[in-house]
Amino acid sequence: MLAPRRSLSLLALGVLLTGATPAPSMDEAPQRTVADRIRESASQARTGALSEARLELASVLMVAPKEPGALMVQACMLLEQGALDAAAQTVARLREVAPEQAEGRVLEALVRLRRANPTGEWREAFIAAWIEAGRPDFRVEPLLPEETPGWGPEAIRAVWNGTQAPDTRFLAALMVGPSKEQQRWMARHLSEVADPDLLRATLETFHSEVMDETARRQIQASLRERLTPLAAASHESQLPLLMLLENTSQEAPLTAEELQSLERIAALPRYRTTSFARLYSDAERRMKVAGIKAPVDGAFMAAVGELALVGPMVLFKRVGATTELTEKDRIRLGRVLWTLGERIAEGNTLVERLMGLRQMEQGAGLLPDFDVKRTAVTAELARGRAMVAASNQIHIDGWPLPSLHRDWLKASLDNEWKHLSALVAP
Repeated sequence: MLAPRRSLSLLALGVLLTGATPAPSMDEAPQRTVADRIRESASQARTGALSEARLELASVLMVAPKEPGALMVQACMLLEQGALDAAAQTVARLREVAPEQAEGRVLEALVRLRRANPTGEWREAFIAAWIEAGRPDFRVEPLLPEETPGWGPEAIRAVWNGTQAPDTRFLAALMVGPSKEQQRWMARHLSEVADPDLLRATLETFHSEVMDETARRQIQASLRERLTPLAAASHESQLPLLMLLENTSQEAPLTAEELQSLERIAALPRYRTTSFARLYSDAERRMKVAGIKAPVDGAFMAAVGELALVGPMVLFKRVGATTELTEKDRIRLGRVLWTLGERIAEGNTLVERLMGLRQMEQGAGLLPDFDVKRTAVTAELARGRAMVAASNQIHIDGWPLPSLHRDWLKASLDNEWKHLSALVAP
């Protein structure tokens, strides 16, 4: 099972914009510098800064007119602008200088598909072009230099420098994990955060990240005190499950009392009601307030952080450690796992669906006469894992096509499972 952040981090768009740099003379342009400037132009094009990208790319092509990466960026920008004849000419040059590179085959098909339907959805056309090209793996010898991740500690510091609002600072910390100094600040300002979803996500973050131990203990104690009554009154199972298990050993067998609590939790009608699109929208709004001009990737990662599935993960491991059960308790636990898994799998993100299916598969293994259902769930799990592999192969963040990224993001927010199913369609 992939960790939630990685499984959902399919839109690493490289959002930090920088200005164009003057073109050095040919004598001053070693290959490393050319690669850096191609990376820069691709990052600018990817975020829609096409004027800056054109300037950067023109200086590269003056020095290296047959550089495949530069030709790929140029073709993508021409496609983005709808200049299909010019894009086709550039793709032809790319195919000539790098005939073995799969990017050229995909671009060739994409130009043809955009000609046939110039107002159609970019996502559908790109997936069709990728499939037509044989579903290549763009992680293997990509034409474009590897992007520097746009959201790391520096980006979190930018958010923190842009606002004193505790909610926004806590949200930014969910992206990749706060520094120890930030953890201590969070411990001092925790009482100022009121959003229950953000409090829960913070507790999950402090469950798994490497933390300042003093800050961790202080934050965990305060959060448990505040979240316990909310869990008792909740009509969703996400928070009660977390509060039951997050402070327990993952190697410990489940107790009789915990099994009773799990049955009560499984009887709740929903696992989570806040949609992933809503989590993203709230995160994006807060990023913009903090002064982040292009918050797409940061907002996505923050929303992913709010999806952390610590409760189900701990439950899965503790069930594995629970080996001595009566037949009656075995069936009770199997029903709990199957029902909770169904609730979790109702979410439309890839990580929720995979986690829910895995919980259902574990439950089916404890139940009599569930062989047929278990086979169906196992098949769906295999399909989901194939989606993960395919989404890694397509490496969408390596393509400087802003319209494609907008379509990809919208589809991911609407229903990521349905969206990625297209990658593994026969």
